[in-house]
Amino acid sequence: MDHDEPGWPLVDDFFGAEAAGRSTPTERRYVRVRGRLTHYLDTAELGAGLGSQQATLLSAEREFHDRGAFWLLFGPDELVSVLPGFLLAPWLPAGLGESRTQISLVSRLLKHLVRHQLLDRSLTGGTYRDAEAAVGKARIDLAARSAAQGPGVGAREIPARFRRQPGPRW
Repeated sequence: MDHDEPGWPLVDDFFGAEAAGRSTPTERRYVRVRGRLTHYLDTAELGAGLGSQQATLLSAEREFHDRGAFWLLFGPDELVSVLPGFLLAPWLPAGLGESRTQISLVSRLLKHLVRHQLLDRSLTGGTYRDAEAAVGKARIDLAARSAAQGPGVGAREIPARFRRQPGPRW
């Protein structure tokens, strides 16, 4: 990955701004999401978002560049088209908190791209709506997953060290 490539400053600026003023655990979660996004763009099969012709071109470029091939060929418009795949398994983490963070950051990244006028809306209008819909679906799926898991084992039973033990009777 060459940090002079046009996409990395965009990603770095976004994640840096989002992490500013946050707690250390939150910053660490953001760093992990950024790492997963980088790995996703470098290794995932992106044909569903890009289309077969562009996916083939990306695959060929990856043969020459282990990292950063996506940004050598594409920009923010194509990023929007592949972000829905980043909200699906195996890219969405198993943990509820990590998943929630990733979904939230993808939603905020989409808004960031629009707010800073980095998208050609005439080309990506439908793609942007698809990405927003994928965020909404991921949130619904996460809520269902959270409800299915129910409260954790620790929440069902109070540990012995916290239970009130009966004292001596007089």
